[in-house]
Parts: sequence; structure tokens; C-alpha cells
Amino acid sequence: MRLNQKIKYYFYRLLSAFVAIAIVASSFTLDRRASALNPPPQQVRHTSIASSPNICPSNLSLVLDPIVNAPTFAEGEWGVLVQSLATGQTLYQHNPAISLIPASNIKLLTTAAAVQNVPNLPPLDLEEWLRAIGLVNRDSNNGQANRLLSRMGGVQAIKTAIAPLGVNPDTYRQVDGSGLSRSNRAEPTTFVNLLRGMSNLPGNKIFYDSLSIAGMNGTLSNRLTDPFLQGRVHAKTGTLKGVRTLSGYLDNPNYGKMVFSIMVNQSGLSGKVMTKAIDEMVLDLALVKNCG
Repeated sequence: MRLNQKIKYYFYRLLSAFVAIAIVASSFTLDRRASALNPPPQQVRHTSIASSPNICPSNLSLVLDPIVNAPTFAEGEWGVLVQSLATGQTLYQHNPAISLIPASNIKLLTTAAAVQNVPNLPPLDLEEWLRAIGLVNRDSNNGQANRLLSRMGGVQAIKTAIAPLGVNPDTYRQVDGSGLSRSNRAEPTTFVNLLRGMSNLPGNKIFYDSLSIAGMNGTLSNRLTDPFLQGRVHAKTGTLKGVRTLSGYLDNPNYGKMVFSIMVNQSGLSGKVMTKAIDEMVLDLALVKNCG
């Protein structure tokens, strides 16, 4: 009897060992399958400002030129202009005077004119007007944009309102308030000059606060979420088939505030590819340091 009990005891011990080995082997197999199906994300290129190589204004072109000149964009057109907001120094440019389809960046023209009209509004209209400006820039509401254009008096009224900001009317062609029309055209200089001009106006806070904030709200809620960008970029996106644009302000903690306009037009190219390239450029701008 005792012998039978001992045999049973060792049998169950052996069986338990085999079960344990099987479970471990099964888990290892599942882990390998899961890894194959869901490979780990690629390492972020910029892990920290401290550990990344110095990107100085003087060598910024060495970082950004490979992006705009990549074979992926061989059939496309880039227009880029980046300036220091404080000094007006051009930090980077690539075809800054090229005329491209700006998509919803055209809303910047519409809202800049609308902001300047705020002091002329009766109190009852003020809240509605400010809400409309926020919807147009932050959420890229096309209907509100076209209504603002109409209430402002049309395209010519917009031109008249933004010309004193330093925006040359010959650098853009606006046909609607929203940017949906592919007949709209603008240069990077158009938006950089507009953004610089708006920064000096008493109503700048209204305009600045109406823009999407990187990684936080509006059309940028799920973009530019890197810790060095989140909350530091206030900008307007632009999206049409074969068109991606981004223009706005970047608060670089190691250099100072920048104003930028990045535009790319390439028929047939994935919008995700264009957006990723633009976001990579903005991240590089966030890593610029004073290297003097």
C-alpha cells in the first residue's frame, strides 16, 4: 500500500512538472507570436534634448534638407520658411516664395481679419464671433470659415485687413474662407508674415489661443505628442488630397519662439507620409539650441 502511495506521489509530481513545462513553453510561443504580430515601436529618434546632438541655427539645413530632398518627395514640391519671432532672422528656408495649395492654412487669413474686427463688434455679437474664430482655427470648421469670410465682406475685405500686417497681396490667392478650393494659392512667406504681424497686435492673444495646441486639442490633439512639442506648438493644419501644411508658432525652450510655415504638395503620395515628415521637421526645430 505504501508502495502504491509512493508511486502515485511521484507520478503526480512528474505530471505537475510536465504541466509546468508545457505552460512555460506555451507562453513563450505566444509571446513570440505576439511579438511578430505587434513588433515593438521604433525607438524615438530624439530621446532627450540633453542626449541629442546639438542642432544649431547654423546647421539646421543639414537636418532638414534630407527630409525635403528625400527620394520619397521627388515628385513633390516643398515650401518652408522658419524665422525667429523675436529677431526676424531666417533660421531655415526652402522655396519660401513658391506658390502652393495651402488647404486649410487659408483659414489663417480669414481669422486674422476677423480678429481685427473684434473691437468693432457690439457686445451681443462678441461671444459668437470669438467662438467662430476658435472653431475655424482649432477645429478647422469649414462652414464657420466661409460664414466669417462672408460677414467680413468677402476676399477683398480680407486683403485690405491683413495688408497692414506685412502680408503682400501678390503672395497669395484666396477664393474661399475655408481652403477647400484647390484654386487657393499661397507662399510660406504669406503665412510667416501674417503670423509675425498678428503677434504684434493687441488682439494677438485671441488669435494665438484660437490655434490648435500640439498634443492637446483641435486638429493637433493626436499630433506632435513628443514631450518637447506637447503644449509648445500653436498652429493651423491643412489637409487635402496630396496636400499637407502646417503654419504657426513653436515655443522652443532653448532658443526662443519661432514662427514657421511648412507646405508640401504631392499628388498620389500618402497623407500619412507627408504628415510624418512635417512633424519630424517640427521636432527638429524644437531641438534647436543657442550654440554661440
